[in-house]
Amino acid sequence: MARAMNKSARILVVDDEPALLLGLASTIKRHGYQVITATNGTEGLQKINSAMPDLVLSDVMMPPPNGFELRRILSGIPELAAIPFIFLTARSDVADRIQGLKIGADDYITKPFETDELFARIEAVLRRVRVEQEHGRQEMRAIAERDMEKLKHEILQNFHHELHTPLTNILVPLDLAANHRFENPEEQSRFIRIALSNADRLESLVTDLILLSNIDGGNLNTIRQVVDPRANIVTPIQKRFERYNEKQLSLLVECPLNAVIYAPRREFTHSLVHLADNAFKFGSPKGKVVIRVTPTENGGASIQVWDDGPAIPPDAREKVFERFYQISQGDAREYEGLGVGLTIARSVFDHLGGSVRIVDSACGCAIRAVLPDLDRM
Repeated sequence: MARAMNKSARILVVDDEPALLLGLASTIKRHGYQVITATNGTEGLQKINSAMPDLVLSDVMMPPPNGFELRRILSGIPELAAIPFIFLTARSDVADRIQGLKIGADDYITKPFETDELFARIEAVLRRVRVEQEHGRQEMRAIAERDMEKLKHEILQNFHHELHTPLTNILVPLDLAANHRFENPEEQSRFIRIALSNADRLESLVTDLILLSNIDGGNLNTIRQVVDPRANIVTPIQKRFERYNEKQLSLLVECPLNAVIYAPRREFTHSLVHLADNAFKFGSPKGKVVIRVTPTENGGASIQVWDDGPAIPPDAREKVFERFYQISQGDAREYEGLGVGLTIARSVFDHLGGSVRIVDSACGCAIRAVLPDLDRM
C-alpha cells in the first residue's frame, strides 16, 4: 500500500446491519479517515480488490462468506494477504477470539464498544503496519546496498583481470622479442604477434571505457562520415574473429564493398565488432556465424548478426542489453569482457536514431541493428 498510514488511510467497513454500517461509517469519517462500505462478505471482497483499503473492519456474523471466511480468502491471495484486518463482533467467546487471531486478524473488538477504544485500536494497527513497512523498506535498502557492493566488487575484480591479462601478454612477449636471440626469426615474430594481438585487446577495452564515459556524459559522437566497408566493417570483424580460432567457427560476412554508409566511424565500427563478438562468444563450437550488412537508400544500413548458439527467451531479450549484465551473473559467469558490449552498441545506434534488438529466429540467436538514412534523422 503506497498511502501513508495516517488519518488519510482508507478503511473498508463490512457489516450486514445497515443502521450499524451507516453509523460506523459516519463516525469513522468524522475522525478523518476515508471510508468504503460493503453489506456482506462478497461485496467486501469486490471492494477490497478494486479499492485496496489500508484496513478492513469486518463483522463476523454475515451471510457466507462470513468475516472469518473473508479473512481466510484474503490470506490465500498474496497481494491482499497483508491488508490489516480487525473483527468487530458481538461474539465475545474466547474460542472466537482465538479463531480470529489464528486466521490472521490483527485485532478482535467485541460489541458494544467504546468509540475511543475502537479508534485507539485502529490507530495502533495502522501504526504497527507503518512501522513494519518502514522496517521492510530498510531491509530492502540494505539488501540493495549489499547487492550493489557485491556488483562493484565483481566489476573491479573483472576490470583488474581484463586489463592486467593483456598488459602482461604484451610486456612479456616484447621483452622476449627484444632481449633474447632467436635462431629462428619466425619464433621472434610469433612473440611480436602475441604482443600485437593483446595490444589490440587492450585498445578495445580502453575504447569501451571512453565510449561509456561519452554515453554517460551525453557527448557521444554522432557526426556521420563516409564508412569504408572493408576498413571499417569487414576487416575489424575478421580481426576479432581470430580471437576465437579455438572454437573452429565458420564466418560469413556479407557486405557490399561499394556500399555507401554514413556513420561516426569509430563508434559504428566498435558497435559492429561488439555485435559480432557476441555471436562469436555465444555461438556453438564449430558452428556458424552470419553477418549481413545491407545499405539502404541514403547512407543508412540494416545489419543482421546471427549465430547458431542458444536462443534468448523473449523475456530476457532486454535484460542482456543492461550494463554489466554478464558480470552480474556472479560465479556463474563464464565469459571474459566488461559486460558492456551490447550496451554500447545499442546506445550508439540509439543516439543515431536507430535501434539494436534481438529478433525472432527459427534457430539460434539473431540481432538486428538499424542505422537510419540521413534524410530520416
